[in-house]
Amino acid sequence: MVIVAPSSEYDNSQIFVWVKGLEGKVNNLLREVDMIKNDFIKKANNLREEIKTGNDDLMELKKEQERLLQKMDIIIKELKRTAGKEEVMFLQKYLDLWSPLHFVTQQDLERMVDAKVALLKHNHK
Repeated sequence: MVIVAPSSEYDNSQIFVWVKGLEGKVNNLLREVDMIKNDFIKKANNLREEIKTGNDDLMELKKEQERLLQKMDIIIKELKRTAGKEEVMFLQKYLDLWSPLHFVTQQDLERMVDAKVALLKHNHK
């Protein structure tokens, strides 16, 4: 029995067609890789800009928070200088006790005394 090996000789025109086909496929792959690379670069640049914008916004928020904390500290200091509830209640107690709305001026008192004296003199006559 004789085994005949397949012919491994290829025609030059066939090899040329295969090489040209492979060359076209490689060129297509290179174009696709370039497109992917360019797209990746654009997206990376966009992401970098978004991160920068986010960092700027975050820094502005931190500054705003610091300003608010300073204002709150000022308000707290001012509130500490005001009277507390107990102090106000103490003052209220004494104001109610004294009833300053019923106080009279010295001039009003003298007028009332003069009027009473005049009335008493008039009644004794």
